[in-house]
Amino acid sequence: KTSLLLVVLCIVIQIVYGANVTRPVVLWHGMGDNCCNPFSMGAITSQIQTILNNTFVYSIEIGGDIIIDEISGFLSNVDSQISEVCKTLSTIPQLKNGFNAIGFSQGSQFLRAYVQRCNSPPVHNLITMGGQHQGVAELPGCLWANSTICESIQYLLSFGAYNPIVQDALVQAQYFKDPFDLSGYLYYNHFLVDINNEKTINVEYKKNLLSLNLLVLGKFEYDFTVVPRESEWFGEYAPGDTSVVLTMNETRLYKEDRIGLRSLDESGRVKKVLIPGFHMQFTLEWFTKHIILPYLNNTV
Repeated sequence: KTSLLLVVLCIVIQIVYGANVTRPVVLWHGMGDNCCNPFSMGAITSQIQTILNNTFVYSIEIGGDIIIDEISGFLSNVDSQISEVCKTLSTIPQLKNGFNAIGFSQGSQFLRAYVQRCNSPPVHNLITMGGQHQGVAELPGCLWANSTICESIQYLLSFGAYNPIVQDALVQAQYFKDPFDLSGYLYYNHFLVDINNEKTINVEYKKNLLSLNLLVLGKFEYDFTVVPRESEWFGEYAPGDTSVVLTMNETRLYKEDRIGLRSLDESGRVKKVLIPGFHMQFTLEWFTKHIILPYLNNTV
């Protein structure tokens, strides 16, 4: 009798305290933003917690300081950022059983890099909104930066996007992909070339991406910041021809299944979402209906 009661008690405890725990959420902001801006990441955090019964949300902050975090969206080494985030997320107790993740603009490919390079704790659903998964053919410049940062960006760009110093220091150069200079891209780029397995296939990267439950790709319908905007759905310009945009299924990355994208897609785990509006322009109502409820409302 005592043994039976213990079994029943354990089942009840698991049901009450375990089964209905909403999966935590991790956010990574885009260029010109920071972890905690009350009008962007702060508002999104509040909305998620309101809809999902105060679930735990962690918004990534690089460098342990809001100002450093914002500057790091322009001037920093992306590989170092990924390493920092891998260490930080592994120390947060609320994330130990895994989480859903949302990347905004360049935060999209940064979170994908987290999945591919470490993924401990693991990501369940990875949602990317306006990400540059196949890079950009035009650098977005410094529209959202203050004058000091803008001057630094312009100074670095004067040396060329594939200059080794620029590749180490300017974030946007680290996912710049010139369709007219792919040899330079493959030789000098150390971030996007790596996570897209463009030189060699890192089987660990592929295995980790394939561990996702879902990969949700959001593309902004009227995006003029990301060029080409099809990069948000893993498309890209044809080599040497900006008049031709290859869709995801037409790219080498997909056809050769270099990161596991084709396998994910063929198993029904890639979801494409068209977001009405310009780059990073959406309402909380739209976000709730199309992102929170279908992709974040799940339990650990």
